[in-house]
Amino acid sequence: MQEWLRCNALGSFAMGTGARTPARKYHGLFMLRRPGLSEPLHILSDVNEVLHIAGRTFELGSWHYQASDHPHGFVHRSNDESESPTYEYTCAGITLRRNIEFVENRNELLIHYKVMGAGTDAELRLSPQLTGRGIHQLGYENPFLDGRAHATDDGVQFRLYRGFPPIDMSCTPPAEFIASGFWNRQVKYPEEGARGYPDKEDLFCPGYFRVPLKGDATITLRVRLPGAFSPNEQPQWDGPSFLDPGVQEFANRLSKAARQFVYFQADTGRPGVLAGFPWFGEWGRDTLIALPGLLLETARTDVAIAIMDRYANSLRHGLIPNLLGETAETSDWFSVDASLWFIRCVQDIHTQEGKGVAGRWFEAVREILEALRNGSVDGVCVTENGLLSVDLRPRPGTWMDAQIDGHGVTHRAPFAIELNALFYNAVEYALRVTRQSGDSDFVTTWTPIRDALKRSILETFWLEDEGYLADAYDGHVPDKSLRPNQLIAASLPFKAISKAQAARMLDNVEHYLRTPMGLRTLAPDQPGYVGELVGSQAQRDLGYHNGTVWAWLLGPYVDTVNFVRGDEAAAGEVKQIVKDFTPHLDDACIGQISEIFDGNAPHTPRGAPAQAWSVSELLRVACRYSPRNDERSRRMKAVLQDSAGAAT
Repeated sequence: MQEWLRCNALGSFAMGTGARTPARKYHGLFMLRRPGLSEPLHILSDVNEVLHIAGRTFELGSWHYQASDHPHGFVHRSNDESESPTYEYTCAGITLRRNIEFVENRNELLIHYKVMGAGTDAELRLSPQLTGRGIHQLGYENPFLDGRAHATDDGVQFRLYRGFPPIDMSCTPPAEFIASGFWNRQVKYPEEGARGYPDKEDLFCPGYFRVPLKGDATITLRVRLPGAFSPNEQPQWDGPSFLDPGVQEFANRLSKAARQFVYFQADTGRPGVLAGFPWFGEWGRDTLIALPGLLLETARTDVAIAIMDRYANSLRHGLIPNLLGETAETSDWFSVDASLWFIRCVQDIHTQEGKGVAGRWFEAVREILEALRNGSVDGVCVTENGLLSVDLRPRPGTWMDAQIDGHGVTHRAPFAIELNALFYNAVEYALRVTRQSGDSDFVTTWTPIRDALKRSILETFWLEDEGYLADAYDGHVPDKSLRPNQLIAASLPFKAISKAQAARMLDNVEHYLRTPMGLRTLAPDQPGYVGELVGSQAQRDLGYHNGTVWAWLLGPYVDTVNFVRGDEAAAGEVKQIVKDFTPHLDDACIGQISEIFDGNAPHTPRGAPAQAWSVSELLRVACRYSPRNDERSRRMKAVLQDSAGAAT
């Protein structure tokens, strides 16, 4: 299914299908993100255009119903462009072209119509189909909806429910609104049914705008809701300059995709990163993994710094919230790796901007490490042998966080390989920074922990006979499941494993986990492998991290290739990624990268159609490892070579 996505800088968005017929409850022309709400509001499903031409009627919209689709607007389509959401229709000699535009810094949607060839006896009617619900819900006919149209200076206003934001609509040139409220009942969303959710709802049509036509005409329907903010940013960046033209075009498209995930809260201007569209909100772990690619590689360092400041100020007992609520009490804190990824971002900003910028977070880095060492969080501690123990059961404590009935699916407690690799990297970085500042107490305390941790990672996780790192250790035996988390251990600036060990591990990962669309989360020959992610929510949760392919893991994979085989091999991997993903940019959500793919060929895209860390990690490795025409690329390469030398 081909989909399209349009966003404004406030986190509101529109999303639909190339065929135009909504297939998800998340499809619609206006989803409003508003401060204080736990989820965006679904406002407008679509606008059904009806052309009346010399006594004939042509309806251009379309919805799924149980028995069939209706109306059949698609039969009048005269174009099939990749630039959705542009639709063109030809009816009885009249051509109508529709395009939508989200105003960048306001909650305002513009639907532009260009009509060509209309005679004297023609009329266009624009019928909004309203929803008025949370995006995760479905709406039904009810007596509480207020469908009255209240006249305004330039159009009409709807106040669907008490406390619901007002919806203003107007036409340019001005058009008469004819009130004729009715319910469009039992609209069906087949994608919801396939995912095991209720799949039918009722839409409310309050009436229509009546637009007489004569000759060629340009008409704009404006839909406005409260909220506006003008961020003080530089003009949009055109992307990095690459020597390879294929990588250049790919990176330019990803740079545009990256902007869709960054938003500014309408009341405060506070920046944030949305983990994915259409159903994800702001997640700490996702933000901090995605931040280097989304913001540092796209010259939006000022936004990255503001987000890092916000997370540093939100620290509680050394933890960064994983799911950000409006308050600390409504946030989710069941994530230790978010704090470690925060330190990884400090490293990246230190490399790019210098100590003068990164130094503002050195105290937060120390606070995180001391909280982990002191056991400030229940279930989290540093053992005598230096390992980081994280046991938050029944909740999962890593990015493999799928749950069924409140219990984690992928059990990796208490010692997970990537948590300990991130911990080692964080400790080594903190030691290097504090040595320069002359803090001898910190150095005295943490140097033996660092040394013990490095030894313990190798003794606990390295499987000499198998030639790769165990995924986890329960305190008695290692979990020998072949998973991609070990790539993180070889991708960080400071590594506990040697280049020779990383080379053996990489051979196994390439053979069993690497696919054209990313890395499998479990080798196909191992128990519990799920090669096709379909079925109910519970069925999909079982496979979410047990074979399903994740695109973001290509980031640490290419980092590891660079560590083991050098620049030329990493650049070759980037070229292969460009080749594999370029068709995907037009096949799924146009211009975006999906969250996940089936483990089995043909690796059908699944999950969220647009995912921040999928885009960011592909963009990051393209920027970091492809030959570029800028000084920053050469500086980054020198830093990577220095850190690689320290690990051998």
